[in-house]
Amino acid sequence: MPYIKGTCRAGRTKEYCFYYSPRYHPPKMGRSPWTGSTSEAQKRVNRRQAERQLTRKMNANFSGNDLYVTFHYRKEDRPKDREEMRRQIRRLLDKLRRIYSRAKIKFKYIWVAEIGSRGAAHLHMVMSGIDIGLIKKVWPYGHINIQPLDDTGQYRKLAEYFIKYSDRTMGTDQALQGKRYNCSRNLVTPKEKKRVVTSRKEYPVQIKVPAGWYLDKESIRSGIHEFTGYPYFYYTLVQLE
Repeated sequence: MPYIKGTCRAGRTKEYCFYYSPRYHPPKMGRSPWTGSTSEAQKRVNRRQAERQLTRKMNANFSGNDLYVTFHYRKEDRPKDREEMRRQIRRLLDKLRRIYSRAKIKFKYIWVAEIGSRGAAHLHMVMSGIDIGLIKKVWPYGHINIQPLDDTGQYRKLAEYFIKYSDRTMGTDQALQGKRYNCSRNLVTPKEKKRVVTSRKEYPVQIKVPAGWYLDKESIRSGIHEFTGYPYFYYTLVQLE
């Protein structure tokens, strides 16, 4: 029965996905009955896709030489509304661009804003590595937490956290814009390669790990797609240093 095999190389990771498509409907495979609401199903699909895309971008563009920075607000300096926060973020990015330009380092970044239910605001950003002393004074509204990224090359969990942060404001009056996250334009965007596999068997669920790689066990995803009603199977391999 034909199935789709997708692969996507992003940095030191290689993602594999297997799924069936209504276009190549397996003649002897019954679809699972529809049990959920369309809006909730769409949210799950969109969220899953956003996590995958952001993971790929982080893996393709950042490494253990780069930084994860959280910009906090003091309570008395919290922005009055989203327009004010937008202006503050634009000023921050302008300052950082000048700093990176003087240091002759390409400035890459991904950021997401988080606004809690009680009004606490934070800005989370992954950015190109630089001397942290140069960025300690660019944020006048509160303290800054700066952490180096780990050197695994697999930033799936961080991407999931970013999407979780965006969930708190997406679709509300506090949302800065319609995007879940914001990226610099100079990022590499990994492309997924797809091919139709013609087979009498179902897609393989036994994972083969070649020498020099390991399986990110927490990346394994399987289930029934909310709209097609067919099963899917995902996993990611990570290349050893």
